[in-house]
Amino acid sequence: MPEVAIVDNQLLTSLIAKIDNMGSYIEELKAEAKQKTKPYLTAQELMEITGFGKTWVNDNKHLIGFSSVGGCLRFKRKDVEEFMEQNYFKAKRK
Repeated sequence: MPEVAIVDNQLLTSLIAKIDNMGSYIEELKAEAKQKTKPYLTAQELMEITGFGKTWVNDNKHLIGFSSVGGCLRFKRKDVEEFMEQNYFKAKRK
């Protein structure tokens, strides 16, 4: 006859809460990963990633590359990353 383990109800409740929290955390990580692999960005997403304002984005969109679908700007993530890398300068130490 198998032994029946007696589990503290408080401990069990605590473990269930931790498992629920882990599930929520995993869902957040999945959503974040999906967002980071999204091939096209809206102007708002571009502003959030780069810190540039709406005026800068509109005035300089041709430097990054863009498409306008239904009046909405879309930017290729890889073009944005390339633009930022090309315009990244680091001073050499003396």
